[in-house]
Amino acid sequence: MEDGMINGGEAVVATLLSRGIDTVFFVPGGTYVTVLEALSRVQNKIRSVSTRLESSAAFACDAYAGIARKPSCMFVSRAPGASNAVIGVHTAMQASRPFVLFIADIPKAQKGREAFQELEYKLMFEPVAKAVLEVNSFDEVAQVTARAIDLSVSGRPGPVVCVISKDILDGRTGALPIPKAANPVRMGPEKGSVESAAELIRAAKHPIILAGEMIRIEDESEALQRFADASGAGVLVSYRQQDIIDNEHPAYFGQLTLNRLPFQIEALDACDLIINIGCRLDSATTDDYKMFRADQKMIMAYPDAAVFSQWQADIAIGSHAGPTMRALSKSLEKTPPSAERIAWRDEVHAQEVAYSQPGEIEIQGDVDMARIITTFMKLVPGNAIHSSDAGTFGRWLHRYYRFRQPYCNVGPVSGAMGYGVPGAIGAQLAAPDRMVFSWVGDGGFLMTGQEAAAIVQEKLPVKIIVCDNAAWGSILVHQQKRFGDWDFGTRLKSPDFAKLAEGYGMAAFKVTRTEQFADALKGAMAHDGPALIHLMLDLRDVSPYSGDAR
Repeated sequence: MEDGMINGGEAVVATLLSRGIDTVFFVPGGTYVTVLEALSRVQNKIRSVSTRLESSAAFACDAYAGIARKPSCMFVSRAPGASNAVIGVHTAMQASRPFVLFIADIPKAQKGREAFQELEYKLMFEPVAKAVLEVNSFDEVAQVTARAIDLSVSGRPGPVVCVISKDILDGRTGALPIPKAANPVRMGPEKGSVESAAELIRAAKHPIILAGEMIRIEDESEALQRFADASGAGVLVSYRQQDIIDNEHPAYFGQLTLNRLPFQIEALDACDLIINIGCRLDSATTDDYKMFRADQKMIMAYPDAAVFSQWQADIAIGSHAGPTMRALSKSLEKTPPSAERIAWRDEVHAQEVAYSQPGEIEIQGDVDMARIITTFMKLVPGNAIHSSDAGTFGRWLHRYYRFRQPYCNVGPVSGAMGYGVPGAIGAQLAAPDRMVFSWVGDGGFLMTGQEAAAIVQEKLPVKIIVCDNAAWGSILVHQQKRFGDWDFGTRLKSPDFAKLAEGYGMAAFKVTRTEQFADALKGAMAHDGPALIHLMLDLRDVSPYSGDAR
């Protein structure tokens, strides 16, 4: 780069720097070597991490956003790389997490002729991404790159795809101005809506706050707790958002996960007002959209008008979560909640606390996951981060782990398996001074566990816990609920994960009995580098929920 003369790849990287992007993920591709060369010259400003598969890079971006609450970027090459990234883009969109996927496309002159590795990216990504942008000339590189990053965090955050042809990245060089960073748009509630909502809350007998994903991305956990105190309402958190409120707070009613708990069903039956703050009301959270009753009123605050079209809220507030909760808290603090409301709230919370205590489930095997998790909570730092994959093993975490601090939990809101290990990479880079654990099943590890190589190469001190029950557990539960004691295609023959970890260069520990776990965990935590614990589980102990059908 001399006298302001830059190529397309340099323009992209200069624009990333202008937006404060400090982390990128990629699988190297020949179509964007100018980007890689430019990144190599700014390693003191942007950490660039090469994963082994593009879906892993996208999962890492999602987890990074979940912990850092800001976007990262990733680079892939043409059709194969772009296709592999789709699952991570879909996962980030469902979680409302921002990142930008750059696709280095074939030369523009070759388009429309079914050229080598040609795809129509708008058709592929528009259904699963927030937006798909395309750079049509060298002069547009910086502008479109800046717009992609800015768009990823505006309103409802989400993944944005930016397509740039190889000839634009490699070809012309010129003096290209970098657009100045846009001021973040912060939407607040209209005064009349706040007053109307406050009146509904005061009039309600058993109100429940439904706390959603926007509270996380806006870093508004403190505002949520203040709102819960001011309103006296209970708090149910949306799917995989357990850490946006202290789980010991007297308002906490638990997570709305794939398993509705008895006390949650009773609380929702008694509830006459849902106060939805920052939740897009996905199917997992709303029990396949069956959660609401016709006689139940709803206040809804969300920064994306399109989400309101799917619901009939009694009061619709087009606003970010933080300003809405602060305005409502200020109004409600003038009239404290009734003693009856507080008593009801405390009673439900007591049931939630009791349900999280081990002892109810009779264990068949030698490893008791409930005791594993209580031991884990005693030994790990309170701010430790958990990247939890999809799978039935996660039900044990959902039931027994108590999050006391915010932004300690990431996972695939889409339910995509293979998230756990690459998600831990993103989380560790977002919080390098905190301990990061990857919770993953044997099936999920066999999808993206090869990212252990990237963890070792990058010298990341991630601790992986493989929960091995030798089956696709959630599918097996489906089969047995439908057909009885029967299975087909759901048993797994896996490698010795401890030996595999040693092959990657990790410290490794194997646990075959509950009492071995504490020493294994202490050893993994004491190890100055990545480590893996192989938990040998009994398939009969597939879930801590009776009649688990998911």
